[in-house]
Amino acid sequence: MGCGLDWDLLAIDLDGTLLDSQHELPARNRDALHRAHEAGLKIVLCTGRSFTETRPILARIGLDLDAAVTVFGALVTEVATGRTLERTAIPRDVARDLTAWFGRQGFPVLWLTDPNEAGTDGFMLAGPRRHPAVDEWLKRSPCVVAGVDRLPEEYAAPVRLSIIEESVVLESVSAALAAAFDGRVTHNVLHAPPYRLSLIEAFAPMVNKWLGIEKLCRRWRIEPRRTVAIGDDVNDLDLLREAGLGVAMANARPAVQAAAKRVTDSNDACGVARVIEELLDRRL
Repeated sequence: MGCGLDWDLLAIDLDGTLLDSQHELPARNRDALHRAHEAGLKIVLCTGRSFTETRPILARIGLDLDAAVTVFGALVTEVATGRTLERTAIPRDVARDLTAWFGRQGFPVLWLTDPNEAGTDGFMLAGPRRHPAVDEWLKRSPCVVAGVDRLPEEYAAPVRLSIIEESVVLESVSAALAAAFDGRVTHNVLHAPPYRLSLIEAFAPMVNKWLGIEKLCRRWRIEPRRTVAIGDDVNDLDLLREAGLGVAMANARPAVQAAAKRVTDSNDACGVARVIEELLDRRL
């Protein structure tokens, strides 16, 4: 496959990357995406958000994109139909054990499922350490999530398990989680700007954003070295390291910038548009 450029696929993170600090899509970024699409580049939004949470951004972009990598790479979705192309869930026994581990510490647990499999976005298990941001997320998120006191008898394996707390608490929990579940799950400690909260997200051990891009490269017969990836946070590290060209935002964490081959402007200065303009002008 080839589009006449030096690159075939552009993988773009959303929060802190494509979207500005007000969580809006700048016109310059949108226009650049349209020019890249017209030039034949495959454009893939690559985000930790669920597909349900990604739909409004896709609508704002206004392009007939082929696929989106969501839930940190656990889901690959056909954009036009919403059909799941690839799913990598946490094994049920591991999910039960991790949920019980979180529960013993009093945390409510968000059990996120693939709605194409489960018919819903998941459920929230009750817990006494209920941070106010839990209810803020439930109120503001487009995800359909039911509150439950215990695991239902029938349930789909989760694509992500999450807890919400203050970042200083989560860092301590993260260290204990890594020790208790070494090799059984992978996890990130993140801040979610749209919801103004911090959380731990846990996934099947092989999951990361690059996994989703690799699967699309196989489907579309694209050489992985002909991919460009742009991101800003720790959940973009594998993506930027493995892509043919990894680009970090100027607002990215130092570790992310160190892992990238290039650094572009900040999200408020439309760094994504700058990368696309340079790609189309063959300066990258």
